[in-house]
Amino acid sequence: MLMLIAITLIVPPLLTFIVYKTDKKELRRDIAIICALQMMTLLYGLFVIEDGRPAYLVFAIDDFEAVTPSEVSWAQQNTKMDVITAPTLGLFERSKFVYSPFSSDKEARGRQQTEELTDGISITYRVDNYQPIATADLAIKTKAQPLTQLNNYNDSQRVNNILHHYPTATGWLPLKASVLDMVVLTDTNGAVIDLVNLRPWSE
Repeated sequence: MLMLIAITLIVPPLLTFIVYKTDKKELRRDIAIICALQMMTLLYGLFVIEDGRPAYLVFAIDDFEAVTPSEVSWAQQNTKMDVITAPTLGLFERSKFVYSPFSSDKEARGRQQTEELTDGISITYRVDNYQPIATADLAIKTKAQPLTQLNNYNDSQRVNNILHHYPTATGWLPLKASVLDMVVLTDTNGAVIDLVNLRPWSE
């Protein structure tokens, strides 16, 4: 993100300053080239951000994991799962909560577990296996941890300030992400309430 900002806001004005000469015949051409390069760089930067931004927040077994479209594509290329395109999020669109359980079919379940152990293809990457998050309410309710545990990994005042905005929250589960692990709040029925900026374990 910082690189994208630098390229977009710093490099083009710098190049314009270098080539700018009022009596230069090719000035308009040079500025047009700089504008075109800036636009291509911006579009590429947005593509990189989009591809690396989590499309899914997947509940599996006992926690959540942030999954990007590129991780889904990698998994599909390395397994025999059905090829399903991961969603493209708008710039202001939130990631989607989903549930990814192991298959109830014994043979399929064994294959999934084997590929996870030998090839590193997590059940959370299997977009063809995704189910609505509401189908996981009972499992989430069973695995949810008490809110008091959040004080072990966060400043208690910060925890209280955040929980003040979620009066129906009764439990939480960790969310693993490549950049920053966070916390998913749940209610007494196991339904997901929201993702909040708290740590789920000691850093």
